[in-house]
Amino acid sequence: MPRGDQKIVGDPFRTWVVTVDVKNRVRLPLDVTTVVPWLNPKAVQIECVGMPGPSGGMQITPLTDHQQDVLPFAEAIAEAPPNASESPQRWVDVARLLATAWLVPINIEVGRISITLPEPPRTAQQVPQSGEAVLVFAFGNILEIWDALKWHDHIRATAKRKEAAISEALEDLGQR
Repeated sequence: MPRGDQKIVGDPFRTWVVTVDVKNRVRLPLDVTTVVPWLNPKAVQIECVGMPGPSGGMQITPLTDHQQDVLPFAEAIAEAPPNASESPQRWVDVARLLATAWLVPINIEVGRISITLPEPPRTAQQVPQSGEAVLVFAFGNILEIWDALKWHDHIRATAKRKEAAISEALEDLGQR
């Protein structure tokens, strides 16, 4: 088996561990497009947005999806901009989340995709810098980029209770 070819074929989820290159790009094989349906392998570039992921790392979504989240929120506050006294409100936390978004272009190249990691989340240590290892997690419409060590620290808690976690997950999926 060639080095780096230890993937289990057919799973609906995948991970890749790669090193961020000198231009702060994460390069992945084109087969990531078979796991994430919105990654169009015939496109030249896909405009995306990266935001802090709900469990960690940076979650990447198409720009159009992000705009669908922002538009109704922006319309709801258009008539009356927020006041400083409203800063503890939960809806202001949503504004904080939506403001913590970065353009993340994804380029489709010959035989691979290239994701350029923006400077703000690198500086904030949300994602690794050039020369460091990232773990890319793909599952349906979910595409996340993590610092590889932080990913493994995060999933260790689930691994400790694997049997119970799988049972609970299947129950949750049954109620989906």
